[in-house]
Amino acid sequence: MSKEQTDDQIELPSPEDLQPAIPSTIGKYRVDGLIGRGAVGVVYKGYDEQIGRPLAIKTLRLDVIANLDNREIVLKRFATEARSAGRCLHPNIVTVFDYVEQDGAPYIIMEYVSAGTLESVIRSGTMLPLRQVGEIMAQLLFALDLAHSKGVVHRDVKPANILCPSAASIKVTDFGVARLDALEVTIPGGVGTIGTPNYMSPEQFLGRPVDGRSDLFAAGVILFELLTGTKPFVATDVPELMRMLLNQCPPALSTLRPGLWPHLDDVVQRALARNPEDRFQNAEQFVDGLNVAIEAVAADNSPPLDLTKISPAPGTEESRSTEDHLNHTMFEKLMPETLGAVEQALTRSIGPIAKLVVWRVSKKVTDVESMLSSLAEHIANEDEAACFRDEAELKLRNDRGVTGIRLDAVISNDEIHAVTKALIPLIGPVARVIAERQAEIAIGRDDYYQRLAEAIPNEGDRNAFLELLRTKA
Repeated sequence: MSKEQTDDQIELPSPEDLQPAIPSTIGKYRVDGLIGRGAVGVVYKGYDEQIGRPLAIKTLRLDVIANLDNREIVLKRFATEARSAGRCLHPNIVTVFDYVEQDGAPYIIMEYVSAGTLESVIRSGTMLPLRQVGEIMAQLLFALDLAHSKGVVHRDVKPANILCPSAASIKVTDFGVARLDALEVTIPGGVGTIGTPNYMSPEQFLGRPVDGRSDLFAAGVILFELLTGTKPFVATDVPELMRMLLNQCPPALSTLRPGLWPHLDDVVQRALARNPEDRFQNAEQFVDGLNVAIEAVAADNSPPLDLTKISPAPGTEESRSTEDHLNHTMFEKLMPETLGAVEQALTRSIGPIAKLVVWRVSKKVTDVESMLSSLAEHIANEDEAACFRDEAELKLRNDRGVTGIRLDAVISNDEIHAVTKALIPLIGPVARVIAERQAEIAIGRDDYYQRLAEAIPNEGDRNAFLELLRTKA
């Protein structure tokens, strides 16, 4: 029997068979079925019998919960975040009604919205009228502004999380759910950072603390897509995307859609600035800038399009989120020895079939978290699954790629010392303080040097300083 025949005839353990039964109730809420299961979360369709309304009930997968360190502390933080999201009452935000803990698992009880997504609108290739783009962005930004005023940062703003429940309105979902990095599901700075790469800000990639300006960066990516039909940074894998974010500016809008005006380009470029200090500092500034840009262009009298007709109804093939984690599979990204180490870790729980499981999963998934979760699904014992995730994540984190880029983006002490020495004759003893402070907030070396140059008052000295550093680079 050939190897190919063996692979085709082996029946892999079904991950669904290893999942716990769907609970009949969660707290006082009835559970009617499963809506979907992702890399770290599960969504149930629920019903509030007392009020008579459908619900969406979101929770973390059991294998993810089992992998948490300091589970009680982490879940307490998650509860605080969820309750903060519940205070975000806004017509453009999916409402969080309740938070329940049951059998050691957290559940967020949310408004159920049967609608397509803005992702489907963008994937359809439809170019919305300019003023309608402005209206959609204003709804998104006002929703973010309200959340940020409550101390809630979304962290995963993307078209798939923006619902289109009516012809002209949108609703942002997953507030209170997206902050999974706060649950220590991944180790800060590791390759398992949770988020959707094409919408993640540079500081998220670098594992730095984030605030509302990271959400505004994601909104800038969405604005770019709505105006051009494509993303500002098109990469084939995460390391390439990181390099582009740290070293390149987005292309001018007019190069992708002739006829768009420079006023809009200024807004997009500011929204997508690599350093958060250079972006719009709050959503209100973003809205004001966008409104001024739109009003400055020629009148657009095109009628708005019906978003519900462009975005397919839930449950259809077209409505499924692509969860764009870039194109290359983990099989293509990882070194053979890394795949071998993951296979060895899985073998201890499921035996020799681990080789085939790793091969098949790595050929399908495109990010670390999906790979870990998909493999852990084949381990029936929760403790063993948690141990496997710990060991496998360590192996994946040590693979070359994103980790190396993160390290390259860190300004070393030797470089800070050299920069301080070059700056002292130009700005005096304060050079050391400035060099150290900018090293903490700079996004990449180019951003670091540009910020240092801004501290030099004399233009000639400033240009000479930059030229000296370019020569050494």
